[in-house]
Amino acid sequence: MLSPDRRELRLRRVFTLLSWLTLALGVFLSFFDQGATTPVLVAAVLGGAYVVGLQTIPISFLSRQWLQDLVTTVGILLTMTASALTGGGTSPYLLLSLIPVLVAATLGGLRPGLAASTLGIAALTIVTFATDSFDISTVLEWVALILLVAITSAQARRVLMESRTRELQLTKASAEATARVERLTRANSLLARFVEEADSRELNPVTVGNSALEELADSISMEGGLIALAGNDGPVVVARAGNEPPGSTRTVIPLSVGEHSVGFAAITSQDELTEDERTVVHDLLQPVALAFGNVLLLQDIAQRAVREERQRLARDLHDEIGPSLASLGLAVDLALLRHPADPDLAQHLQALRSSVTGLVEDVRSTVADLRMSPQPSIGEVVRRIAGDLPENSPAIDIRLEERRPPRPSLAPDIAAIVVEALRNAIAHSGATAIIVHGISDFDEGRITVFDDGTGFDRDEVPNERFGLVGMEERAERIGASLSILTNNRGTTVTIAWGPE
Repeated sequence: MLSPDRRELRLRRVFTLLSWLTLALGVFLSFFDQGATTPVLVAAVLGGAYVVGLQTIPISFLSRQWLQDLVTTVGILLTMTASALTGGGTSPYLLLSLIPVLVAATLGGLRPGLAASTLGIAALTIVTFATDSFDISTVLEWVALILLVAITSAQARRVLMESRTRELQLTKASAEATARVERLTRANSLLARFVEEADSRELNPVTVGNSALEELADSISMEGGLIALAGNDGPVVVARAGNEPPGSTRTVIPLSVGEHSVGFAAITSQDELTEDERTVVHDLLQPVALAFGNVLLLQDIAQRAVREERQRLARDLHDEIGPSLASLGLAVDLALLRHPADPDLAQHLQALRSSVTGLVEDVRSTVADLRMSPQPSIGEVVRRIAGDLPENSPAIDIRLEERRPPRPSLAPDIAAIVVEALRNAIAHSGATAIIVHGISDFDEGRITVFDDGTGFDRDEVPNERFGLVGMEERAERIGASLSILTNNRGTTVTIAWGPE
């Protein structure tokens, strides 16, 4: 697309070429026909004054209607005066009188062009009558030529303006399409990262959220942000970056798949997000919404499958294995009654009866566990606490491998111990980083909460202050071991349960 300076230069060249060409033709023919007379010299001066004046006025100034009308009127008066001095209706300067009409129609359009034509035709009529050179056929030819110049120039201007408008629209559309492609490329790159993570391991909402915040920070100007995943007990913040300084603006963007809400993102910035920035954020968060939708869908499917399987196992244990064990116990009791005189056999039968009784108790305990409503996993509890922390809290790194949640009879106490250790680290340690790592596999597991704080002296700090007594009592109640190691480089709390 031509810049305004280049368009002005091109118009300047066209007007200059035509103006000097018609002026030179008028001067040459008038000198050739009439010689160097005073009227011929005056006509040459008037024509030259118009051409030189037209060249000195910037084209951009002529876009002002009043100045355009003034230049057109003066041009017609000067060129028609030159025509009157050199023959009237047969003057060679009549060609120069077409230039004001050309300029008016080219710069102003059809209406200014027709106005200039009307003025030119009126001036031509007056000149031909004043010089006794009026000839109807000649005048009509010039009228037709003047109108032709005006209409043709105006039409050419319209075509050029439409072409310029289309060019501007195409340029704008191309820029928007390019920006859209760049945003979609970034979004596709982010989605590809999510796919790789899903292929290599479980799609982790924390990893998804952190990756999205990194992409957002690279794409827009932001002070900080957070991303939350929808949960049964409300949104859970899974990723947080930056801070929220006083006076900043917070923009909340909902995350949804179709009409189903899967979470939200909150962006903190110095000023309100622009429309372009909102579009960038929307495009980058689409893969996040899809990933969160898949996470929630998989969680729901897994929970339903686990719930149904637990119910089926509970029924089988209660209706089939339980009665079978009871029948086996009854058979052992009958055998004891029938063979009271054989001490060796009685001893073996008593041992068998004790084993059957233990199995019956285990089945009852298992059925009770299976029929209990599943509790939130340790990871979910820790992530919920991390998501509710204020901006200046220490960073929490969660590295839990939860093959299976702890047994329902153990889970509440294990979760309470981990939560207490985590809250102590947040509130009292002065740490900058906290790591929660370990493994959980139903009847056995080991979870550690480590902070890089200042530690504490167990001999000087009352156990009640940090809830140490409660943690130890809970561990003892479920038969778990609790270890608390502390020094000036931090504190490590470890709970282990199951066979050693």
